[in-house]
Amino acid sequence: MKRIYLPLFILILTSCTTDRKEDACFENDKKEKTAYKEFRLDTPQEILRANPSHIKFTINKNIKSYNEEIEDDRKSHSEAEDKKRYKAYDHTYAKLIKNFGEQFYYINIGETNGIVYGIGENMFGYWLLEAKNNTADAYYLGLSQFTHLSKKQPEHFISGNKLVAYGSFIRISKSWGYPFGPQKEAVKDWLVFEIDLANVKKDSDNDGFNDLFEKQVLLNPNSADTDQDGIPDFTDSNPLYRSEKSKFTDLYTLIIDRKYEQSGFSKDSYFFTGYFSDCDYFHRINPTRVKVLIYPENKSSELQSDYRLGMFPEYIGKIKRDKDKNKFFIDYASGSGGGFFEAVFKNGQWNLSKHGTYNI
Repeated sequence: MKRIYLPLFILILTSCTTDRKEDACFENDKKEKTAYKEFRLDTPQEILRANPSHIKFTINKNIKSYNEEIEDDRKSHSEAEDKKRYKAYDHTYAKLIKNFGEQFYYINIGETNGIVYGIGENMFGYWLLEAKNNTADAYYLGLSQFTHLSKKQPEHFISGNKLVAYGSFIRISKSWGYPFGPQKEAVKDWLVFEIDLANVKKDSDNDGFNDLFEKQVLLNPNSADTDQDGIPDFTDSNPLYRSEKSKFTDLYTLIIDRKYEQSGFSKDSYFFTGYFSDCDYFHRINPTRVKVLIYPENKSSELQSDYRLGMFPEYIGKIKRDKDKNKFFIDYASGSGGGFFEAVFKNGQWNLSKHGTYNI
């Protein structure tokens, strides 16, 4: 009897899986209501409690406050002055730029015993950078975007297993929207951070990403290949999910690659762009122009709020069917506006066009 009913069971299971994929990936004829959730502001107490145990801080009021730094940024400069500043930046950080490119904004640089050290910032927060013998490694410090590191940093910032940096804890001060980003305010100023580098450099799976970073982005710090697809997390363009080649996975892959085709981010080990989606086709994309981190909608609560803000520059929606069975539409929205993609599937290939319908 088991042999008779097993194929029927498999057919029912496959049908249910397909239905769930349809619901998650395709818009239906009914108007779907999306519950609006106001962004919850983090309290100063929450931000201070979130400071990792390997980072200690003391107060030095000779350091500029966050507001003083912002006021300096707001001062207008002539075009000639700006060019001079950019040139000075490129000269100061030439060795870091050579090894890490433009995937970080550089805060500090030093050199000891042939090793070039730096502090860099990207969408995740601040990193320790090391370049030695043509090998470049970056370690997430655990200082997130709720931290502001001052422009003026100590000249000798690495000593043994300790890194020293100056800055402030900050937070988003009010609810916000695009295109200008959130207003921020100081939580605690004049800080001297002392960071234990033994903890920072811990990489349990030896995959090139330190444990602090993998925990931040929900990769597995105990597996060099989180999605078990045979590609190490460090080089995987989509490390959270196994990629696959299928009609609609190819469509989402094309959308991402078109967005980043001029960026040069494909060569960057520490730059990712992020998306929230419950669509299995979207999860299993295989982009070649940028690295992605894609999370189901229910994972958003597991990510730190500052990380969620910095990582998700564009929304890409579900697939809409047209009367023409080979034509489909996908909505998008970003900080500069929104619209839709029109996709036509012909001769086994996608023809994609982007249509902006509003600007911010």
